[in-house]
Amino acid sequence: MTAGSVGPRPDFAEFFAYAYPAVLTQAIMLCGDRADAEDATQEAFVEAYRVWDRIAAYDVPEAWIRRVMVQRLWKVYRKRKTGQERLLQLPVPAQASPEQTAEAREVLRLLATLPPRQRITLALFCLEGWSQQEIAAALGMTRGGVAANVAKARQTLREALGMAADEATGREPLVAGMGTGWLGRFGAPRLGTGQDPLVGVLLDTQSWLRAAVEADPQLVERARTELAERLREGR
Repeated sequence: MTAGSVGPRPDFAEFFAYAYPAVLTQAIMLCGDRADAEDATQEAFVEAYRVWDRIAAYDVPEAWIRRVMVQRLWKVYRKRKTGQERLLQLPVPAQASPEQTAEAREVLRLLATLPPRQRITLALFCLEGWSQQEIAAALGMTRGGVAANVAKARQTLREALGMAADEATGREPLVAGMGTGWLGRFGAPRLGTGQDPLVGVLLDTQSWLRAAVEADPQLVERARTELAERLREGR
């Protein structure tokens, strides 16, 4: 196996190049720490490679990978009492204006102030469309605990953003022209940003973050090399 290859499965290599940026973006939204997000994402793709013959037949194999990523990330993240407040080092998307970038960074800063349980349950519920029961099962929490954490996170962010609970919005997306097909089940085409302004802000921030992640031209190649090394070492 060469350093620039993930092995003799070209279908997996193609899938990896397509899916890696989206899964990494979700991981960063969940924890706010790029190093932790990259580790959890790599571990999930290593596991996917080992069972690729099975999950390749799934309608949405990346859903399997995302669930593994969440579980790996939570093993590290749940031990922390406070959020990650280090500034994310990411390139600025070329299609984003300075105002859009400033707004996205502010939302990411506010997310970093949330306790880990509040941040991860909020992201899974509002961005990925997981049910409270699905989140509880994945994180080893009670359904009531999930509901309480989501409610607290929503209240904190609404107050910080100056939003009323029943406020509607006609705001423009942070990154104009960004597609939303990669977003969770509660993406903009289904929910609509006017129905829940907080979800709209989070979706826009995730779109900006995805564009920032993809602005790194060497991202996938570095990740592919790391994946090959992990597979060689049996990690």
